[in-house]
Amino acid sequence: MAQDEFSLIRQWTSRSNGQEGDGLTVGIGDDAAVFTPAHEMEVVACCDAMTETVHFLKETMKPADIGYKAVISNISDIAAMGGIARYALISIAVSPNWTKDEYEQIYDGIYEACEQYGVRVIGGDTVSSPVSLHLSVTVLGEVEKGRAIRRSQASPGQLVFVTGHVGSSAAGLDLLLNQERQEGEAGGQELIAAHQRPAAQINAGRLLQASEACGALNDVSDGLASELWEIAEASDVRIVVEVDHIPILEAARTYARQRGKDPLDWALYGGEDYQLVGTIEADSLADLSGRFAEQYIPFTVIGRVEAQGTAVVIAREGQRKVLPKAGFNHFGHVDGERG
Repeated sequence: MAQDEFSLIRQWTSRSNGQEGDGLTVGIGDDAAVFTPAHEMEVVACCDAMTETVHFLKETMKPADIGYKAVISNISDIAAMGGIARYALISIAVSPNWTKDEYEQIYDGIYEACEQYGVRVIGGDTVSSPVSLHLSVTVLGEVEKGRAIRRSQASPGQLVFVTGHVGSSAAGLDLLLNQERQEGEAGGQELIAAHQRPAAQINAGRLLQASEACGALNDVSDGLASELWEIAEASDVRIVVEVDHIPILEAARTYARQRGKDPLDWALYGGEDYQLVGTIEADSLADLSGRFAEQYIPFTVIGRVEAQGTAVVIAREGQRKVLPKAGFNHFGHVDGERG
């Protein structure tokens, strides 16, 4: 890519709302940004990367969707800690297979997501890539000191819950990969939106953090099965999930029937739903259900935490079996490429 095009990309990264003020003491323009957390808060940080053909395909994601989703995946990690997303750093490896207009659209999506969640872009980097586009986003946030919600705090007697619905993103990807099915597919646009434009559950995370009733928490990025296993292993507990309680959109169930697939596979192993899964004290259920209802956030209890050993077990009609530890794994994933 020519030098003048790199200059354009640097201009796009500088379309920032990261001016100094409100805790940001040095914004874009120096070697690094400087910020001060709000009083009684501490920094929570995460980084996530998206690589062409591994995490997305041009056939299934518009450039703006790629930028938007890269930001959302990081904000979702902040939500899973009960925090507030504040700042973003954007690094991109540009490929000659993409046009200037496409790169500009990627940044359109980045800034759209940042503006939607009140995040300020405070820096980044641009390098070249010989073949595939690579986009990496770091998000810095805040959470009350000593109050970050962790995976390791599940305990016996707690209930297991999930927000929203799971499996929708994987259903949307399947629909996008089967172009002939998109036209007139009932509920298709809802499923496609779930894949291309997911929502980060910041409000749900803050509600859980304020309640002080949440034990462990995780975001559903690699599939519900994987996230449950992470909680079980970090907390050294046995989690039992009632299969029939897992919330799956009716549009996903309908589409799965048409495709001859089991929507439960999408829910357990599809990933990229960016909902929250975690545990709560049993005696807090009525209060928390009411709080979530007031915010119009779907909240479903899907199981419970037991003491016997480290495992995730699925139950249906009195029958139990260990849930296979699977999901998206970059070094041996089971479900094909993401898109």
